[in-house]
Amino acid sequence: ISDYQDIDPLFGTLDDMDELLAEAHKRGLKIVMDLVVNHTSDEHAWFEASKNKDDEHADWYWWRPARPGTTAGEPGAEPNQWGSYFGGSAWEYCPERGEYYLHQFSKKQPDLNWENPAVRRAVYDMMNWWLDRGVDGFRMDVITLISKRTDLSGKLPGEYGSELDDLPVGEEGYSNPNPFCADGPRQDEFLAEMRREVFEGREGFLTVGEAPGVTAQRNEYITDPANGELDMLFLFE
Repeated sequence: ISDYQDIDPLFGTLDDMDELLAEAHKRGLKIVMDLVVNHTSDEHAWFEASKNKDDEHADWYWWRPARPGTTAGEPGAEPNQWGSYFGGSAWEYCPERGEYYLHQFSKKQPDLNWENPAVRRAVYDMMNWWLDRGVDGFRMDVITLISKRTDLSGKLPGEYGSELDDLPVGEEGYSNPNPFCADGPRQDEFLAEMRREVFEGREGFLTVGEAPGVTAQRNEYITDPANGELDMLFLFE
């Protein structure tokens, strides 16, 4: 996602989207939009700004220096041993900033830092903008990966000096980030906050989350209306 408030020209324009919403509603149909807020494109203005350590967006993504005693940008200098779901390291070196950014998926999809309240505020404002425009809900891409586990010092597992410094690695030399990124410690807090800030007072909307790393038991909790998180999840074996 390079712009959360525009339509890819491949599919049309915002005017086309407005017309689609209006015509669908005339026919009693509802439109649920795909929402990708675990990560953005590396072409997003937020990420471009984040490359500058002095910018207000500096900590909108998961930036980390090279491991001590290594040369940044060289093999083995990555902040930890996490592997990307798409292969290779989950860290990409950015020469402009002199640090690495986390990407659980493609290196063109840097992970947003949901620990930062300004990130969450920007996401909620964007969601409200679409709902006010007439969208009827969201299918939330990998929404259960937004909360990463850190130690009390803010270090991710496997980082130098973290409480869990030495991670097991697979045949390709990387460790699996899923145990530390899926269904994380603040996920319920974030989803409940989203419900309050975006959906409270609205009617007739739908929220469905793509939920890697979530068990059937946790599904019951997250989708329980009493807990104010999401309406539905789809799970993975």
